[in-house]
Amino acid sequence: MNIIKQAILSTILYYDTLNYPLTSFEVFKYLVNPLHVAGSHYFEDEPQKDSIRISEFNSGRKYEMEFNKISLANIRKTLEDNELKKFIQEKNGFYFLRGREDIIRTRINRQKIADQKWKKARKIISLLQLIPYVRMVTVSGSLALNNTREESDIDVLIAVKSGRIWLTRFFVTVFLQLIGRRRHKNLTKDRICLNHYISDRNLEIKFKSLYNAQTYAHIIPVLEINKGIYREFQKQNRWVKNYLVFWPSFADLPRRQAGATEDKPFFVETANRTMHFKTIKINSFLLALAQIGEAILNNKLGNTFEKLSEKVQRKSIEKDPLTTKKGGRVTIDDTQLEFHPDSPERNVLDKYNQKMNKLGFKELAKEKDSGLL
Repeated sequence: MNIIKQAILSTILYYDTLNYPLTSFEVFKYLVNPLHVAGSHYFEDEPQKDSIRISEFNSGRKYEMEFNKISLANIRKTLEDNELKKFIQEKNGFYFLRGREDIIRTRINRQKIADQKWKKARKIISLLQLIPYVRMVTVSGSLALNNTREESDIDVLIAVKSGRIWLTRFFVTVFLQLIGRRRHKNLTKDRICLNHYISDRNLEIKFKSLYNAQTYAHIIPVLEINKGIYREFQKQNRWVKNYLVFWPSFADLPRRQAGATEDKPFFVETANRTMHFKTIKINSFLLALAQIGEAILNNKLGNTFEKLSEKVQRKSIEKDPLTTKKGGRVTIDDTQLEFHPDSPERNVLDKYNQKMNKLGFKELAKEKDSGLL
């Protein structure tokens, strides 16, 4: 099986662990980078070449891959290849591992649930405009994938002004608690899970894996107060491109000339536009209130409150038994606060490796987590 087929199989198999069949367009959009499949990476700051020769894989076998041939038309054609059909099948436009057609119904049902949750999520997140120092709010996790359960919460990643991460976390937590929308203990359904904050001056996600790459490829920038911050987030996380072909967008696909393939111009033109269709318009009144709050706190008083907030919150976090729970990760510093004590990352990647082994591709069953406890 050539490297492109292996990349397609890897992509479909990864989403199979999430009970999520893919359309041919989604296989194309979230295609695992064939370089990663081959056990190689290109440097993050190095422009991707039109053609790359890969060696030192499978006892020295060499592959030549032309990135400009990875088009939707070619992916669709390859999906019908008899060699791939030994492992995958198609029904109603969805592709999945053989014998797993039941996950089509699972996806459809979860999409209906997600549609209702999105309405609630956007209303709640729109109110966060009045919180001082919030710069961006993105939806992540199962809702971003539209693969959510009825009882699921709403995961968000919040970018805040550098130097005010602890104070902003305090304000957001208190506000959502007061309006009854904060996830707390067993209260999860349709509530906001405040599990990730990052500084607007350091938007890089430091923990890298196939799981995180696919996760951040799906996040939706619902509230973008600082114009262009989401694009900057994509730039600072160029490492995702080591795992996925198309990051941050289809426009990054190298091309010798405009219209190199029939379908490429369409995707280049629409990729960024469709990426933001759930973004909320800025409310000038709420934003003015936040700016007044920042004006009051952009001084020594604000610095004092920031230090006090950090002291109190660090003490609480360090005492929490979930902080050192195996299989998860809690990160606390001045640029990033991450709370994933029950991260599904290791479980998903273990399932991925097991499925690859079962299909007979031991050389591809090599995915590792990003450094969980």
